[in-house]
Amino acid sequence: MELLHRYTKDGLNLLGCHWRGKENGTCIVFTHGMFDNIIENNFVEICGENLSKKGYGFIFGHNRGYGVINSIIVKDRETGRYSGKIIGSTYEKFGESIYDVDLWIETAKELGYSKIILASHSFGWLKNLYYISKKGLENISGLIMISPPDTAGLIGRWEESKAMFLEAKTNIEEGHSKKIMEYKMLDIFPISSRTFYSYRKGGILDIFPLVESPEDFGIFSKIDKPIFVALAEKDNIIVETPEKDLEKLKKYAKSTNDFCGEIILGTTHRYIRKEEELSEKICKWIEERF
Repeated sequence: MELLHRYTKDGLNLLGCHWRGKENGTCIVFTHGMFDNIIENNFVEICGENLSKKGYGFIFGHNRGYGVINSIIVKDRETGRYSGKIIGSTYEKFGESIYDVDLWIETAKELGYSKIILASHSFGWLKNLYYISKKGLENISGLIMISPPDTAGLIGRWEESKAMFLEAKTNIEEGHSKKIMEYKMLDIFPISSRTFYSYRKGGILDIFPLVESPEDFGIFSKIDKPIFVALAEKDNIIVETPEKDLEKLKKYAKSTNDFCGEIILGTTHRYIRKEEELSEKICKWIEERF
């Protein structure tokens, strides 16, 4: 595995981890979820190693939402001057994630890969879907969705969500958009008002409405590439049951004739103690198609 340091189009220096594959072959470009990073994601390292052994490239690319709060080097594209920016999942602006996904797709192309499978875990799926909604699927040969959440819908179920959104909106209107909220995400993580307010229904990331399950499921239904979905049996992003959620997603995947869903039993959102099983299912799906 090699470390890659690359700059996004808006000047952020992000770290990527590259497990090398065959020249001119297929590369899996992975977008991580909220509060995540390469150091603390066990299953991604196992996937990268196993896929590389089979001749597939794998890039775990940090996005600006890595960790809880981070400090990222920023290069001004006009002056060449360097500065720092505090972001992380606490402060990130969801719309800017398009630069991060684009960075690692372009990096895979620069490294000589001819096919790209866009993969994600958790909140990373919404970033990938947002990228697809803006950039299309021209550079993408397939999609891997590990625990894809309807974040807006699930947060809307929280008893305290109304009070949280009111707090966030009030802070923003008073000119304190970066103010850390009294409420915490998952009762653990700090979150800024502007970031949390973007999680509301009808907001920018309300693009995967599995909770409401409307007839028009949006951009997901227009994806015409092979799709692999993995859900953990005890995942906290499950809307009904893993089986029913997969059934719904298969129904909404109207434009592809290649949808595969897997449930990993006996584990939760981070696939602890089931990392090898998840990796094996992903490797098998890729080998059968690419």
